[in-house]
Amino acid sequence: MANYFPVVLDQAGHQWLLGLPKDPFDSWEELRQAFIDNFITTCEQPGNKYDLERIRDRKNEALLDYIRRFSDMCLKISKISHDKAISAFIKGLCFHEALRNKLMRKRPTTMAELLATAKNYADADDAEKLIRNDARGPDQPPRRDDSCGRFDNRNHRRPDNRDHREGWDRRRDTTTR
Repeated sequence: MANYFPVVLDQAGHQWLLGLPKDPFDSWEELRQAFIDNFITTCEQPGNKYDLERIRDRKNEALLDYIRRFSDMCLKISKISHDKAISAFIKGLCFHEALRNKLMRKRPTTMAELLATAKNYADADDAEKLIRNDARGPDQPPRRDDSCGRFDNRNHRRPDNRDHREGWDRRRDTTTR
C-alpha cells in the first residue's frame, strides 16, 4: 500500500513527502498519522448544528438564496435531526416574517416538507413582485410605500395651502366675519 501512496497525492502532498528526511517512519501507521497531522487543517471539517443555527437570511436577500445556503450547510452535517434543522431554519428567518409565522402556525415535520413550503412561498413572492412591477410599468419608479404596503401621501400636500373642498373659499370666509 505504501508503494501507491505517492500516486494519489497532489502537488502539495508530493512536496511534503519529498521534504521528509530519509526513512523517518517505521510503519505505515506512523506515515499515515504524520500525513493526517500535517494536512488536517486544509480539509473541510463537517458542520454541526451550531453552524446551521448561525445561518440567517439577509436584508433584501431573495428567499431562494437563503434556502440554498441553508440546504448547502445541511449537506455538510452528517447527523442532525429533522426537528433541529427545522428549528434552525425558522430561527434564521429574520427578514421573511410572513413565512416564519406560517411555519410557526403549522410546523413541518420533515425537511422535505419544510423546503417544499419555503420554495412555494418564495415562488409566490417572486410572482407577486413581477405582477407589481408589470402593473407599475417599465418607465415608472417604484412607489414609496410605508411598512404596511399602503401609499403614504402625508407629505404630498398641495403647495398652495388651499382647502379644496367644494364651495369653500378661505378668503371669502374671513371677509364675512
